[in-house]
Parts: sequence; structure tokens; C-alpha cells
Amino acid sequence: MKVHFIRSGERRYSMRIERAGLPVLVMDPAPGFDPDLPHDMVHFVVEAALGLKTGVFGQIAAGGDAGSFHVEAGGALSAKERQRAARKQVAKGAKLIKAQGREGELSELAAFLFDIAWRSGTRPDSAAQRAALGEAERTRASLSADERARIDAARPQIFETFERVSKAWRALPVGGALILEWPSAQPIG
Repeated sequence: MKVHFIRSGERRYSMRIERAGLPVLVMDPAPGFDPDLPHDMVHFVVEAALGLKTGVFGQIAAGGDAGSFHVEAGGALSAKERQRAARKQVAKGAKLIKAQGREGELSELAAFLFDIAWRSGTRPDSAAQRAALGEAERTRASLSADERARIDAARPQIFETFERVSKAWRALPVGGALILEWPSAQPIG
């Protein structure tokens, strides 16, 4: 599965996801633009490093839509085929969301924790930053000992990957795309 993170404006991004044998998915605009590391890119890196199979990108790779993507208009499918594919996509996505269990929640919690921790090292101290770090500590306390250990073990890899993809993302012009292949976080285009 190839995930295109597209810098679609000065403060905007979109996503396009190509999957073998499945319709192309898009989200435009995508939420949580950031000039250093957009929200969904954080999820991608964290879920790949933690090996989460039912987080956002695991669901999409399994044929779902994570509840927020839609089938790309145009392409090789007729309007009728696109409608049928979209209905199947929504049904499969709903089934995967319902079955995701703790991994779906862990995806959200871990993405939040890693995002806050990484940014705290690169952004100036502020009341908002201190509040976010306090919220991160409360979130961390809500995790099991095994989940905390799993997150701690992945920290160096995730931070190194954040640095690498952030550098590539910041260098993109408007209209450019950073393409990552699931579950690797190596840029391929």
C-alpha cells in the first residue's frame, strides 16, 4: 500500500492511498496540517513502528477506509462501479473499526504521546506545551505496563523516523507529495 501525503496548499495537505486490487482512497483536505509533521503522518510512523494491525493504516491495508477516506472519483471505474466499491468500502471499514479492539485506541494514545514528546524537544517552552506534556503524562499513566514498555522500546526508532520524514515533508513544494509504503516509513517518492 502506497500512501501519498500531498502538500496541497501553504497550510493544507491531502492524502491518496493506492492498494493492490482495491479502489484508491482519498482524503482532501486531511486534518491536522503541520509544517513539520502532519497528524496522519504521525499515525503512519507510530502504527508502523509498533506493528499495529488495526490502527488507521492497518485498517486501510486490510481493505477498510478507517471511517474517514472515500473512493477516488474518476479513474478506471464507471460511476456505477465506483458507487458499488464505495458501499463495499464503507461496510468493510465499519466492520474493521468495530473489530479493532485495544489497538485502535492504542494507536490514538501512542500517536498523541509520541507527537507531544517529539515536539517538546523542538518547540519553545510555553504554557500550552507544559499543559500538553501534563496531558501526555496522564495518558501514559492510563496504559498498561506492557504498553508503556512497548512504547518506550520504539521511541528511538520513531523519533529517528519523525526526523527523516519531517525533513522530507518540510522540503516539499505546494503540489509535491511524500510517498510512504506501508508498513515501512521509508519515503519512496
